[in-house]
Amino acid sequence: MKKATLVALFLMFVLAFAVSSSFAGEEKGQKVTVEGNVICLIPDYPKGTVNPVIANGPCNNVPAHQHLLVSKDGKVYTLQGLQEGLMPILANPNHTDVKITGMAVENPGGWVLIVD
Repeated sequence: MKKATLVALFLMFVLAFAVSSSFAGEEKGQKVTVEGNVICLIPDYPKGTVNPVIANGPCNNVPAHQHLLVSKDGKVYTLQGLQEGLMPILANPNHTDVKITGMAVENPGGWVLIVD
């Protein structure tokens, strides 16, 4: 009896994993182009804070940092994605009135723009 129960639980686990992984490749959200300002969150390690700035040049030569995009309508997006999608944003000297295309995903903490 115990062996049959263990086998049944194992099969349920495998089935649950197979069903959940089949949906893992689907993108949740829609592809959009957002226009706004890129904000660099430059870390200040001694103070344990970040300094939000709109860079007036490429920001790829400062310590690694996170980026936000504030759209013209005031919506704030966290920029995420692979390096080849993010590097052109970092190397661009213009961080104001930029257009960035990606997959917009809303989560409980706000919006994420997954850059192509």
